[in-house]
Amino acid sequence: MMGNDNYNPSAILRPIVTPILEITTETPRTKAFTISAPSIAKEAVPGQFMMVWVPGIDEIPMSISNVNQDIEFAAARVGDATTRLHELKKGDLLGVRGPLGNGFVFPKTPEEKILLLVAGGCGSPPIAFAAAVAIRMGFVVDVALGATRKAELLFYKRFKGLETQGVRRLVVATDDGSEGLLGTAVDAATFLLDTDPAYSACFACGPEGMLVNLNSLLLKYSIPLQVSLERYMKCGVGLCGHCIIDMEGSRVCHEGPVFDAKLLKESDFGKVTRDATGKKEPIQFDSNAS
Repeated sequence: MMGNDNYNPSAILRPIVTPILEITTETPRTKAFTISAPSIAKEAVPGQFMMVWVPGIDEIPMSISNVNQDIEFAAARVGDATTRLHELKKGDLLGVRGPLGNGFVFPKTPEEKILLLVAGGCGSPPIAFAAAVAIRMGFVVDVALGATRKAELLFYKRFKGLETQGVRRLVVATDDGSEGLLGTAVDAATFLLDTDPAYSACFACGPEGMLVNLNSLLLKYSIPLQVSLERYMKCGVGLCGHCIIDMEGSRVCHEGPVFDAKLLKESDFGKVTRDATGKKEPIQFDSNAS
């Protein structure tokens, strides 16, 4: 289990109803939403998530992408709830519960100061949050960012803005070569590792195929990897069992969503997922996943 077990029963079981303060279009299919939820903002750490209730539609898990006085999450338009979310306007109401799950664990000893952060596809939200917090903590940060094309590089401008604050190197890769390297986030990470492999830890989020490939790469360098996983979630508090990932009952919403990659060897990581009924399905992914 990784991160901090920040389980406040009242925060988890009773949603905070709050208006949307800001909506920003980040990519053609992704928007960022800022809300006021002081109790969540006070406790949240990078890698944790919230359950977001879209009135009249559904409640869905959303990674936290930024925290200051307010709290931000980003949502790609992929289903009924996110489609409705994208139709909402500033001032419309949402319900939120959290913070939920366990986040990234930062190295503690003074000499462990260089972090590699890897984000692929829609995996940028927890990585952007981690980058901002790492910089405030005094870490040196390198970022590998990947997407299918330039327009889909989520939080690209935000990562570039952090270059003046503490991001040492930002390497971008796109599947079509429209920005940066021709390739994936793993290719961007490979470029960084080829020039300076002295990382004390790597935090990553993105398509599961990408995470599998990244894990294989980092094993060659003996760099500890923490991955943020995505699974179908209904309750967000470990009760329904839909997001169990192995025979020992680890739940992505409760023991995760961030896991030490070493602990996932005997799990469903990279192998199977579960549908809305809880039935296992093989994970289909491109070996060149972004």
